[in-house]
Amino acid sequence: MYDVTNYLDDHPGGAEVMLDVAGQDADEFFEDIGHSKEAREELAKHYIGEFHMDEETKAKLAAQAEASKNAAQKTPVGVIVVVFLFVAALAYQVFLAPSNDNEATSEL
Repeated sequence: MYDVTNYLDDHPGGAEVMLDVAGQDADEFFEDIGHSKEAREELAKHYIGEFHMDEETKAKLAAQAEASKNAAQKTPVGVIVVVFLFVAALAYQVFLAPSNDNEATSEL
């Protein structure tokens, strides 16, 4: 396990690429990039130890991650629908709603 918190600002690829894999096993991502010897030496400086988890905990965390992912995928659609309805109602009020200007001038 590595704690790269203090390295985020110095990472040549930017902090975001590291944050995308935060909290998970990023060994495969690290290897797929083809990091240099210097990068491997830098990584070694941030090693804090091994983390072992039983199968039950792994399954529980995987289920939580999946539920969280599903919730995140549904949220933008709901937000888009609400925003669309708001814009439609506003457009109706501004452009299509009957105007009361004629009533005000006829009373004068």
